[in-house]
Amino acid sequence: MSKPAPPAEAAAAAEAPPAKGASPWPALIAAIILMPAISYGTAEFLLLPKLRGLISQQAVDGGGEHAAGGEDAHGGGAAAKSGGHGGGSHGKGKEGGAKGEATYDFENVVVNLSGSMGTRFLKVNFTTIGSNPKLPDIMAERKKQLLDVAINVLSARTLADLESPGAKNVVRNELLANFNQALKSDLVEQIYFTDFVIQ
Repeated sequence: MSKPAPPAEAAAAAEAPPAKGASPWPALIAAIILMPAISYGTAEFLLLPKLRGLISQQAVDGGGEHAAGGEDAHGGGAAAKSGGHGGGSHGKGKEGGAKGEATYDFENVVVNLSGSMGTRFLKVNFTTIGSNPKLPDIMAERKKQLLDVAINVLSARTLADLESPGAKNVVRNELLANFNQALKSDLVEQIYFTDFVIQ
């Protein structure tokens, strides 16, 4: 049997106040005050600069880039049913421009996206630009080879790749490098997308 506690110890235990934990109020008040400041800082210094960069990039690209998750306004549903790496190019070359630039257009290049099992596709129109006045002739002469290069580059992309920030610039740089490799010269200096539709 245990011995009962001496009356003095029992009285001291009864009179001692229960141990207090840290009060949650200072942390709650700090959170309420700091959250608007953190939100403002995030918007002002992270989100808005990125949005401004995207807007200026679209202005440089001619404002014709579109990424659609739903139906394409041009009725692209039939292209998805065609399967394979279907794509057509109706190249048009132009000489001239403000700085003596020569251009060549690739229109309606349609590819199935990698990993989509033929259910998602990408349709692009783009213009290649170079300072060599023979660019339209060379591009027209090698159109089939360059179209194959474009299809290989574009069809290697997944939907997740194309939805990531800066995806169009990655695709643009890869197309530029592969075109110049196929042409065995730095003939193509810039590529501008005039249409970029994900369906």
